[in-house]
Amino acid sequence: MPNVRCGNNCAAPPPSTHALDMSHSTSQTYSLEILAETTGVSTQLILQYQEHGILPPHFDDDTLRTLRRIEHLRETCEMNFRGLKMLTQLLDEVEQLRQELRARR
Repeated sequence: MPNVRCGNNCAAPPPSTHALDMSHSTSQTYSLEILAETTGVSTQLILQYQEHGILPPHFDDDTLRTLRRIEHLRETCEMNFRGLKMLTQLLDEVEQLRQELRARR
């Protein structure tokens, strides 16, 4: 799967392959503190991501993957909250469409 390019010559990592089909697994839930400790992202920044609608109010395995993707984009592309939200939504939509195409084959 090709990497997504954005300004400043940075690349968003593709979603992990094990994340593509979570229908048969149970998702781990995390507290704010555990999510922050696991990812190295401050609790304050995680709460800001929530306030901007980038992260959901609950924290699970999908949130963990999303947060890692967001941090990669923020650090390498120097994107603001609005850009992060838009790009994350687009990447999620592309992945959903890919899953739908695979299901039709």
